[in-house]
Amino acid sequence: MLNARFLTLPKASKLSLRDQVCELMSSAITQNLFPKAERLPSCRALSEHLGVSRNTVHDAYCRLIDIGLVTSRDRSGYFVDDTIIDLNRSNTMARSNGETISSPLEHALADRKRPSDMAKVDHPEDWNNYPYPFVYNQIDPTWFPIQEWRESMRTAMASSGLVEWSRDAGGADSSNLIKQLQHRLLGYRGIHAAPDEILITSGAQNAISLLATLNAYLGRRVAIEDPCYPEARNAFEVAGNQLFCVPVDQSGLIVEQIPSDVGLVYTTPSHQFPTTVTMSVKRRLELCERAVRDDFLICEDDYEAEMSFTQKREKPISSLDASGRTVYVGSLSKSVAPGLRIGYMVAHPDVIREVKAIRRSTMRHPPILLQDAMAHFIASGALDAHLRKMERRYRSRWEIVLEALTEHLPDFDRQVSHGGTCVWLTAPKGIDTSILAHRLKQQGVLLDEGGVFYRDPSQGQRKLRIGFTALPRASLNDGIKLIAAEAQEMSAELKRVSI
Repeated sequence: MLNARFLTLPKASKLSLRDQVCELMSSAITQNLFPKAERLPSCRALSEHLGVSRNTVHDAYCRLIDIGLVTSRDRSGYFVDDTIIDLNRSNTMARSNGETISSPLEHALADRKRPSDMAKVDHPEDWNNYPYPFVYNQIDPTWFPIQEWRESMRTAMASSGLVEWSRDAGGADSSNLIKQLQHRLLGYRGIHAAPDEILITSGAQNAISLLATLNAYLGRRVAIEDPCYPEARNAFEVAGNQLFCVPVDQSGLIVEQIPSDVGLVYTTPSHQFPTTVTMSVKRRLELCERAVRDDFLICEDDYEAEMSFTQKREKPISSLDASGRTVYVGSLSKSVAPGLRIGYMVAHPDVIREVKAIRRSTMRHPPILLQDAMAHFIASGALDAHLRKMERRYRSRWEIVLEALTEHLPDFDRQVSHGGTCVWLTAPKGIDTSILAHRLKQQGVLLDEGGVFYRDPSQGQRKLRIGFTALPRASLNDGIKLIAAEAQEMSAELKRVSI
């Protein structure tokens, strides 16, 4: 039996056995766990050690040979490729000599915030292994309409479309997807757009980043909501924009507090991120008037527009704006599978022209095959059917959560909203939600502390967000009971200290 404790397959993996063996061996090779010139374990020895078939190990070795990590020698067995050994040796020698290689960015970033240090909502990589992951923007993978998506991909990959999706489109997008957006999704929202007013993006985040680059190029400030979607704030900062934070109340972004010298205003009117409030029609009209008066663009990030459970959906700002100053940003993948990363932008042709040029300079265009598959997915009615199912599922969970919060967390102020996939809470005085979140994590409960959403994190010291799309219905009440129990314990500790 092979004696190598470091060669152990993971207990839970979605990869095939062959790919698990490949990953295991490649990791061991790159970490120099096999001495130079020593033969790698034979197929028989490795199969017995890992408890898999010889064919599986043989296929794994063939794959490692294909990618250049392993070489096979006649009648001698398998060995680490010589070029990999040389590379690892040189890296190891540099470290063993005690040489310290300073970062080439050390001086350039000495007086600046590092992009890697910017505030963001971060969850453990294994968040789905926690019993109560009240996290946002994650879905139950069993809800994904795999059969319909597979059929859409098969249709898109038909030989008749090969010429279109296999070439470099030079910055152009799928005409099929543009048509579906025109005639299906945008029409439902009261937005009428010509093909030259639509741009496909790699998710809504990519659209925001492109606008951030354009506004920075123009040298104008950005007004953002506070609290705000942290990744949008980061995108504007990384692009070099000067930010001005505008507070939010029960009716959304407070328009009168927007300064007059901004070039762009970023807002999430359907369900404000993260408070979930819906911007009133009055505020939307005021924002359109201010855009004309002060000559700025409006970035309308219309996420979760379809998740309004208790009232009719408000008209998007884009449909109310007659000046052409609104840039409408939407996502085609957030409610289907966030990992698909397909979004779109609707704006004046001149804005689209310049943003498309910026996109071309960085990524040309999102994959045409993926765009065509989404076009077929929409045309078949699969997207509409899926969204209706998701709306029913999310609404039932939303109602369960609201009832559980009323019963178990009556001392927490809940932001009134008309739907969405999360709730925004304010804890009683004295409870720091960052401490609460840390303590709950030890009990298998994940939630979002509020500080990350504010420019000044101290303003969110008592705020927290609870997302509920990744949990089964049966777990929601139990998870909130755990949150309540820990909050009560913290309150009791505060009382004991104050006595």
